Amino acid sequence: MSPLRRLRPLALAACATPLVLSAQPAATAYATSPSRALAALVDTVMFGMRTTATSPDVAPSPFPERLPEVTRAAWADDAARWGRVLAAARALDERALDDQERVTRRLVMWEAALQARRAPFWWMDFSAITPYASPIGGHARALGARPLAGAADTASYLRLLREVGPLIDSIRAGLEQRAARGIRLSRHALPASVALARAYTAAGPANPFAVPARRLERLDADTRAAFADAAAREVTQAIAPAAARLVALLEGPYAAAAPDAVGVATYPGGRAYYDWLVQWHTTLPVTPAEVHRIGLAEVARIEREMAAIRAELGFTGTREAFHAQLAKDPRFFAKVPEEFGQRLMTYAERLRPLLPRAFGRFPVADGDVRRLAPELEPAMTFGFYQPPSAADPMGHYFYNGTKLEERSLLTAAPLIAHELWPGHHFQVALARENPALPPYRRSRFYTAFGEGWGDYASIVAGDLGLYPDPYERYGRLAMDMFISCRLVVDTGMNGLGWSLERGRRYMRAHVLESEAQILTESLRYSTDLPGQALAYKMGSREFVRLRAQAQRAMGARFALPAFHDALLADGTLPMEVVRARVAERTRGGR
Repeated sequence: MSPLRRLRPLALAACATPLVLSAQPAATAYATSPSRALAALVDTVMFGMRTTATSPDVAPSPFPERLPEVTRAAWADDAARWGRVLAAARALDERALDDQERVTRRLVMWEAALQARRAPFWWMDFSAITPYASPIGGHARALGARPLAGAADTASYLRLLREVGPLIDSIRAGLEQRAARGIRLSRHALPASVALARAYTAAGPANPFAVPARRLERLDADTRAAFADAAAREVTQAIAPAAARLVALLEGPYAAAAPDAVGVATYPGGRAYYDWLVQWHTTLPVTPAEVHRIGLAEVARIEREMAAIRAELGFTGTREAFHAQLAKDPRFFAKVPEEFGQRLMTYAERLRPLLPRAFGRFPVADGDVRRLAPELEPAMTFGFYQPPSAADPMGHYFYNGTKLEERSLLTAAPLIAHELWPGHHFQVALARENPALPPYRRSRFYTAFGEGWGDYASIVAGDLGLYPDPYERYGRLAMDMFISCRLVVDTGMNGLGWSLERGRRYMRAHVLESEAQILTESLRYSTDLPGQALAYKMGSREFVRLRAQAQRAMGARFALPAFHDALLADGTLPMEVVRARVAERTRGGR
């Protein structure tokens, strides 16, 4: 497979506008007083907040040094800190900052303005115990990846391990405090939350926090024995009992009083919280009602385009009959896991030589597709993209190779454009390879930009000709339909009073996903991560809008490679900040 860097000699299209980027400057030293003040604010955001662990991607420490807190007091304390950060950022003289420092200041101000208002919403937030959002599983995986090569490693590992039991107990205490006010997690979400907690009740090697013997091989004999004993004791005597107490709460009287209704708006103050969540996840100043209207319009548009393709193919039956035919067509199903990965990579290689028409800069790091580890596949619906790292300089899309009869390859082409190039691999690798960005900006992730860019990348792939076949175009529309339906059902169930079953009926009427997927996804939107699923479509839609805006403003001076390179040069940002950057670069069409 030829590396992406072989495409680098293909020059950026000439464009006498602010969108043409010169060679990237070296990282800026914090020389002036406003620069030092901004650096101090960034340190506060990265390391001073109690409810967020240190980012695992930020230098100099590649792993978290503490676990987050989920208590009401921690939420209140962080909100106050964010308020102070906002005031300090506003007081900085923007004229004394360089270009990237000004972007960082805007980013900090955007986030601080929202986070300073978050504290009152603790009462109706259940993210600590729901499967997608709970920090418990994430920290089990983070500890599992932490190096264990010497006494210093084992000491920091044990310190973090000792925080897990108290974290689980604080989750239980928070549930009890909310229940005392009559605020409980929906009964529909309880089975998944119980299953999550029960996984950590094992007192031995089956516990996800247990340290397998193979991870101790680099330790000397004395350190190995002492660490293994201390870690096993912590799991057995602290973590497992705390998880058992949590399970006992969720399965006891709590469950008997759990409501049938779903959605944030069912709680006192929930409508205000959902308004906040919509702005946080979309990173745009939009309301749930606006998002709902956009979703309805997008679903109607996609239905029309899908109907046109069915007519093009000469199919005269119903939409449901066509989809039933697709579900049985052997062309769209792999017989062995390796075939699934090969099909993905075939599309990636077909797209690779087309990319210079839309991009002028390419990551040094290459990428590929690989199968997920067998132990991870049962718990994961799809796969995930893993960025390059010091330990592995390649980016990988890990696909799930199980249940191949349920994994249609109809969407394989837009999927790989989303996950590899020009999607997540470009977006993440280019940011990490950019010395002009401070570490804070290289690792920050906002879903609307990150996942929005992935979906926008699948649109760009279509513009470049990746979907010449009607079935490939239909697959792209099926993916678009899936994320567009989220705008309707997420806002419907969380903001407009829809029941869980109404949301599921809407999904059944429009998406190609299986019933099992509809059941889990509808719970994700309504009880697990309200608002988060809006980010994908709202982000990609904003990229499309900004591109059209730049084309209008710049006319013949507009160059698509320069536009994309400029977007990716700033790293992942809230879309409000991206709007301002595009406006600056295109003002007056210069």
